[in-house]
Amino acid sequence: MKKQIDDLDIEILKYLEDDARKSLKKLADELNKKTSTIYHRLQRLKSNNVILGYSIIFNPDFLNIEKIAIQKIKVKPLNISSLDDMFLKSFASFINNEFPQVLFIALSEDSKVIYLISIHTTAEDHEEFIAKLNDNPYIEDIDVEFLSQIIKGQKIFNFNEDWLKSLPKSTNKKKKKKSFDDEEDNEEERTIEIDLDEDFDELKF
Repeated sequence: MKKQIDDLDIEILKYLEDDARKSLKKLADELNKKTSTIYHRLQRLKSNNVILGYSIIFNPDFLNIEKIAIQKIKVKPLNISSLDDMFLKSFASFINNEFPQVLFIALSEDSKVIYLISIHTTAEDHEEFIAKLNDNPYIEDIDVEFLSQIIKGQKIFNFNEDWLKSLPKSTNKKKKKKSFDDEEDNEEERTIEIDLDEDFDELKF
């Protein structure tokens, strides 16, 4: 059963969708509500599983990705139609747990096909990924389509430190002695100051 949400919940969700780190006090002021009211509504949305979590959106250009692929996996039928749907969900869960390269999994309505979006640091990594899938006796066929560019949908890219591109190391071996002013400037660059007008002015997740 789906949870009921009202107009205030919708306004909160729209606000968080734009940027989940924005001040809830500002939203409360715009809606002429108390900040505590907005905060408790937010907690209710989380407890009712309307909001599942908060995450960072990565720019794929900064990830060490060579291949982005869509896989259409046809699963062998069990000849017992009532079990096909249950098996497909179980098999999709297995893929989710087994392969961290997989970012997206969806099932077809006829309980015969699993769709995957996966990312790979090298072409060889994708070949190994497909080989492991093909070794599974429950898979009948795999169609692969490679993507060249992500226009919309960067939210699916999750964090894995092995996927981040390494920053080039400086070739200048002579290090300039830092002055006290330089250290202060660097410290300002490394820190973020948050001014809280109220207890719930800025929420971090």
